[in-house]
Order: sequence, then C-alpha cells, then structure tokens
Amino acid sequence: MRPWLLSSGLAALTLVACSKPIDDPLTGGGGSTGTGTTAGGGGSTGSTSGTGTTSSGSTTSTSGSTGDPYAAARQACIDKINALRATKGLPAYGRWADAEACVDQQATSDETSNSPHGAWIGGTYACNGSGQNECLGAGPGGVESCLESMWNEKNQAGCAGCDACAGAYDPNCPNCDFYGQKTGNVCGHYVNMSAKYFTMAACGFSSLGGWDAINFK
Repeated sequence: MRPWLLSSGLAALTLVACSKPIDDPLTGGGGSTGTGTTAGGGGSTGSTSGTGTTSSGSTTSTSGSTGDPYAAARQACIDKINALRATKGLPAYGRWADAEACVDQQATSDETSNSPHGAWIGGTYACNGSGQNECLGAGPGGVESCLESMWNEKNQAGCAGCDACAGAYDPNCPNCDFYGQKTGNVCGHYVNMSAKYFTMAACGFSSLGGWDAINFK
C-alpha cells in the first residue's frame, strides 16, 4: 500500500493523517507517511493507522521521568486520548513509554525538515509502530487542543461511518473518508485515536518546540 499524507484545517492548527498496513515495505511496520491530499490548513498534523495487532496495552505511566522536560506533556497527551476514548466506551491505550524518546527524535526531524511524517516514512526508527498522528505548531502546551481537533473529525460529513471501522484497519471503510480523497474531510486522525486494533500510544515532542507526534501500536 502506498504511503499517504493528509492535511485538514482546524483553527490555527494543521492536521495530517497517514495510514498503511504494518507490512508495508516503506514503513517497516506502520505509521504515518506518504504523499497526500490537502483539505485546508489547520493546527495539528497527522494520523497514521496500520493493520497490525499489538500485545497488551498496559504499559507503565511514568509521568515523572527524571530529567524528562516533557514528562507532564506526555502524561497529559495520553490522558487526553484516553478521556476521549472513554466517551465512546473504548478501553484506554497504554502508555508506550519506551518509545517516547524515539518519537521525540521523529518530531524534531520532521520539524527541522518541514516534512510531516518524514522520519516515519524513512523507516529507520524502531518506534514507528503501526500509526502516527502529528501536530504541527502545537508544541507541548497545545497537544491536548490538537488531539481534541483530531477527535472532532468524526463530526464532519463523510466521517459518520468511522466508528464502524474501529475493529479492523480498513482505509476504504464505507462512510469514513480516511484519506479525505472522496469528500475532502480527513477522518484518519480520529480513526487512529478510536481504533480497537491499537493498544498503546507514545507522545513525542520536537526539541524545537513546535511539532508533536503520537505513534500508535
């Protein structure tokens, strides 16, 4: 499957979504990536979602990691995702703590090159997982607002059927415009956040202060 990238406009943030199966040779196991369509300008960027299954989702939540300047933001990020999932009766994602420093590197690389999901596409990082959402310009303090915008994609016309896609990866799920190619309404970020086939998430932050990335597996 070919990698893809989406952009949708939501209030001063830029949303980009990507998705592909985890056996895609370009990604080395899922994630966000690809060439894509653009549907506006916004504030959070990116969601990737893959087909893979994962082991349990109960990772430890180390919000107070020594020397981690993003400890509070990481916990706020995973807590926000899980609070939104709870509104749909979905189980919480575990915190994929071991991948967080690696996702920081991906976000920094992408912001440096101004290439959403560029590091994920390169396939050289062990933390790709099977999906990625990316927020452009939100920074650690804006990640919760970015996630809220991504979650609200479900309210767009053309995204009404996305909940039916939660059980299995299907970018062509009826009435869920995952890529934004049919109606221009990007739904991929929401699908990644509401998926039942992911069990863990890692929130990473660029050292430049602007871009955030969330990898799922």
